[in-house]
Amino acid sequence: MPARRPRMPRRWTAILGLAACSFAGCAVVGPISQGVPPSRHRTVEPLEDGYGDIAGVIHVHTDGYSHDADGKMADAIRVANAQGLDYLIITEHGTLQPLRDGWQGRHGAVLVLIGMEISTVSGHYVALNVTKEINPHGLTAQQVIDAVNRQGGFGFIAHPYFKKRRWTDWTVQGFTGIEVYNVAHDAMDENRLRIAMWSVALPADPVYLSILDRPYDPLAKWDELIREQGKIVGIGSTDAHEVHIAGVKLAPYEMMFKMIRTHLLLPHGAEVDAQTVYAALRQGHAYLSIDLVRDARGFTFMADDGRQVLGIMGDEVVLTPGLRLTAVLPGPADLSLFRNGERIAQTTDRIWHVQIDKPGAYRLEAMRHARPWIFSNPIYVKAAQEVPGTNALP
Repeated sequence: MPARRPRMPRRWTAILGLAACSFAGCAVVGPISQGVPPSRHRTVEPLEDGYGDIAGVIHVHTDGYSHDADGKMADAIRVANAQGLDYLIITEHGTLQPLRDGWQGRHGAVLVLIGMEISTVSGHYVALNVTKEINPHGLTAQQVIDAVNRQGGFGFIAHPYFKKRRWTDWTVQGFTGIEVYNVAHDAMDENRLRIAMWSVALPADPVYLSILDRPYDPLAKWDELIREQGKIVGIGSTDAHEVHIAGVKLAPYEMMFKMIRTHLLLPHGAEVDAQTVYAALRQGHAYLSIDLVRDARGFTFMADDGRQVLGIMGDEVVLTPGLRLTAVLPGPADLSLFRNGERIAQTTDRIWHVQIDKPGAYRLEAMRHARPWIFSNPIYVKAAQEVPGTNALP
């Protein structure tokens, strides 16, 4: 860690370090802290739909494995435990060395899973449930996706609209989904010097809240892909690296892990392990939340007929008389319901029932105090006469 210059005031040291890092795309908070706070295991609580809500962080880089990260693996795990997360997915650049080094498994209350981020000719691809590295040299993006799938893995197109590394080949098939929200690149779109200066003078939470935006382009692409291909899973990712400059943490795990979480719905009583986490991700039994706005645990979005639950996020249900969609939130919010990418209804409430009379892909967005908060995966409503296996939506 660089030493401070003699007699330079601490604040000016931080300001200079922050200003320098702002041009590298970092956000900041506070001096580097030491120590390992205690953690406790949280059991999955039942929801009315029969599922338990677990929260985790996807797409994290660490020092020693990714050249552009300073945060340590142990630090990422410590923060995940301190924040009560259930799982943490590490995706280093081009390597599965953490898997061979034995990091995958339970550390305290947190399940750590190891994937990798692959740099293809068309953009970056987050590969999960793989055991061997894939060298993308000389391969098309489609060939990389196919190689992941041959291992029994699956993957997500990363930061599809990041200015410098946006995804360019939308003809690919066989991917599970896309990153709908990527915190690192949302922050990089801001005025970095302004964020750096604010972060020195102001509490961290208001500064980070100020950079939150609805991810318009990724959401529009997600809706488009669903209309064209059928089921596509949306996730949120931190793309956390944590950079250390002049004794200051920039884009720290402590903040990044609250900025976006992907909540998964597991059958009540299910063990939180690699199999159940990966199954929920593949199925789209998931929603994204910015828990810096408010803890979203317990959010429910399901299809029902007033008597029984017919499906949850990621499921296909048949359009029948009396079908409705029900949203239950831990607090009131401004809610918008989308069908095939078009907003069809909105309200401000904590519990919302909407009668459905048309097939389509229905997803929910929630805002609090004009800040994005929750993005559900769709519930896919199919007409009764639709041929099984047909993916395109009306």
